[in-house]
Amino acid sequence: MFQKIEFYSGQELEGWQLFLKELSKDNAEGILLLVGEDTPFDYKQLQPLLKTMNIEVWGGIFPEVIYNGSLYKQGVVGCALQSPVSIEMIKDLSKFKGDFSRDFISENTESLLIFSDGWADNVPLLIETLYENNFKEMNFIGGAAGSLTDIHKPSLFTQDDFFAGGAIIAAVEDYISVGIKHGLEPIFEPAIASSVYKNIIKSINWESAFEYYKRIIEQDADIKFTVDNFLEVAKSYPIGMLKYDNEIILRCPVCIGEENSIVVRSEMTENSVLVITKGYPDKLIAAAGSAVEQARVAFESKKKISPGKVLIVECLSRALFLEDRFSDELKIIANKAGNDVLLFGFLSLGEIASTGDKYIELYNKTVVVAMDE
Repeated sequence: MFQKIEFYSGQELEGWQLFLKELSKDNAEGILLLVGEDTPFDYKQLQPLLKTMNIEVWGGIFPEVIYNGSLYKQGVVGCALQSPVSIEMIKDLSKFKGDFSRDFISENTESLLIFSDGWADNVPLLIETLYENNFKEMNFIGGAAGSLTDIHKPSLFTQDDFFAGGAIIAAVEDYISVGIKHGLEPIFEPAIASSVYKNIIKSINWESAFEYYKRIIEQDADIKFTVDNFLEVAKSYPIGMLKYDNEIILRCPVCIGEENSIVVRSEMTENSVLVITKGYPDKLIAAAGSAVEQARVAFESKKKISPGKVLIVECLSRALFLEDRFSDELKIIANKAGNDVLLFGFLSLGEIASTGDKYIELYNKTVVVAMDE
């Protein structure tokens, strides 16, 4: 899928010209650009240059990017695709009703790369629509772009536009294997999300959401849980949706909302079966290794060769939770991937993935890895 991965500081417009020229060599079919949030990215200046490219160019602005196993708040990871690619842009997901043109997906499409705005509505509807439109056997990977501090800031771009609140889907005629893990475990019996509006949990088991959540955590942690220490405590206790196969889809609590509701990072489904989970650094790091093993088995089974590149989509909240130990997670990913494997990717505001044999999901606090040649 990716024929070359390059890094550029993003400082000078002239440097962009050389960077894109290098990426477009060797008959590249498309260029994906992963931009760190602190990069001096001036789309108005850059757009004329993007328009001169005779291949698809698209990308997103992320809290941090990963290149060669290191994190960068400033810099651009450029990914040149060697396989035919076609993109579809949805500029305003708030108006999305589950209909879009399928013309960009060919009979040879094997993988879909999906990038959404981290603050956009209707991402679950988008991925449900993709799954139901006969794409069930494809591998999906992607994540949510954007800033934690400015929810209205544009975060996605193509050669034609730079926008907020939407999504970009890239259909690629090549295979990429996917591994998905988080490593968190339930600490209490399941409950019902008895009242939910988008990403606001109003009640759990017909009790105000925060009162229920607070009681469980205070019992487990033996602390006083208040508005003042909400984020510090809640980062260790994501709320999970329990699926029919016992998979847990995590949601990160962001704050206490009106009437003791809980605002979480991504949308949820009313009447979901919920569990309160707890994170331990060692278990999260081990789970990252398991995700790599999952992706590597699938890749080597399909391609009959060892992987050369690993795309990492890592939840920002997970990296913040791990703090200095995030480097340990990158090390275990590198060790499990094999010798001389290039690690690249980004920290996201939500992860999108499917291994091709199960439903596509929108995750929080999860690590998704994809293996390529």
